Amino acid sequence: MKAVTAGHRWSVFSRCVAATLGGYALVSLTHVAMVALLPVAQHKALLFASQTGYLTWTGIIVWCFAARTARRAWTGLAIVALPLLLVAGWFLAQRGVA
Repeated sequence: MKAVTAGHRWSVFSRCVAATLGGYALVSLTHVAMVALLPVAQHKALLFASQTGYLTWTGIIVWCFAARTARRAWTGLAIVALPLLLVAGWFLAQRGVA
């Protein structure tokens, strides 16, 4: 039986944090981006985004634990979050919020 090292435990902990907190942040950014970009009324876009958010978050969780390393999981989340942050910032600036 292989011994579990402290590094392995920190890697699993990091992936759990990426899947929960990072996933929540990414799904929230996806909601804002969908409201900004979908060509329907905003309340309908938000309803659609909310309904698909569970599927998105499930995919994020799978990604975080399927990635070869915890660093790669975090990097993947950051790469996806960057364009979503730009869209969210643009949308909120248009609305006069940011």
